[in-house]
Amino acid sequence: MALDIRLSLGISDDIGGYEEVFRDSALYSRYFADDDRLVRTLLYALERRELWVAANGASGGIIGVMQVQMTGFFGAFPYLALLGVKKEWRGKGAGRFMIAAFEEAARQGGYRKTSIMASSFNPRAANLYRSLGYKKIGYLEDAFKKGIGEYIFVKTLQ
Repeated sequence: MALDIRLSLGISDDIGGYEEVFRDSALYSRYFADDDRLVRTLLYALERRELWVAANGASGGIIGVMQVQMTGFFGAFPYLALLGVKKEWRGKGAGRFMIAAFEEAARQGGYRKTSIMASSFNPRAANLYRSLGYKKIGYLEDAFKKGIGEYIFVKTLQ
């Protein structure tokens, strides 16, 4: 069965729903549970028109959220800075759909490469990125938080 997902720019009225996407995830518990950093990140992305929301085409319910920084990788090419999928939608193709949309936006913008990072505690994400053609090009120890490293992945677009 094909997924019926609609992607649109986020709006500030739905910030609670966007935050909820991350609540039941290792990303939330490792990076965001202790303070309001997630809300600040989401609001910043909304302000910059970088926050994209995947919604169920039938119900309109939020499935996932991603922050796309079109010149985020050293100003050279797009960086998928944040990606979250609601627990009940994980493993069903929503993340793949969102990454494909990110890559298409990069192509439309004339970019040849895209980038994303996977936290050291999240091998499932790293495996997804590899399966989509991303190559690991480096590792940043204690990248955003002491004790958590980030694998850097880049993909050359076809």
